[in-house]
Amino acid sequence: MGEDDIFDLTRKQMYWGIAAFMVVIAALILVFAILPRYQQSLVEVPQELRAELISLRFVNTPECFTYQDQTTGRIFVGVIDLQKFTQDRMDKCYRTEPDKGFKDFNFALELEGYTPTLDGKKKLLMSNNFFNKVDFTLYKQVLVRNGQVLEPARMIIHVQARI
Repeated sequence: MGEDDIFDLTRKQMYWGIAAFMVVIAALILVFAILPRYQQSLVEVPQELRAELISLRFVNTPECFTYQDQTTGRIFVGVIDLQKFTQDRMDKCYRTEPDKGFKDFNFALELEGYTPTLDGKKKLLMSNNFFNKVDFTLYKQVLVRNGQVLEPARMIIHVQARI
C-alpha cells in the first residue's frame, strides 16, 4: 500500500464522516422542527369554526335567547324570543373570566331590525370582555318571536377572537 492509497483512504474517511454528520443534523432538523409544525397544521381548527360552534348557543339553547314553549317545554331551535333578547340574558348566557377573558372569544349580537339605537349608534348585546374590536362576523338566519308573531330576521354576531 503506497502513500497515495493511504491519502485516498484518509480523504474518503473524512468525506464519509462529514457526510454522516450532515445527514444526522438534517434528520434532527426534520424530526424536531419540520414534522411538529406540519402535524400541528393538520389538526388545527380554524378560529371561525370554533367561534361558530360557541355561538350556536345563542340560537339553540333556551338559557340564551331561544324560544321555549312554557306549557310543553318544547324548544324551538332558531327562533329567538324577543323578550329574552336583553343584556342581562346575554350576561347569563355567555361570560368570560373578568381578568383573562379578553383571550377568549367575545361576542356582540344584534338582530337586524330589532336592535335599538342610542344616539344614532346601535345598542348591541355584548359579552363582558368585548372591546369593540371585531375580528370577523357571523350571520345566522333566525325567526324572531315578537308576542305571537314570527318574523324572519338575521342575527349578526360580531366576534372578537382576542385582544
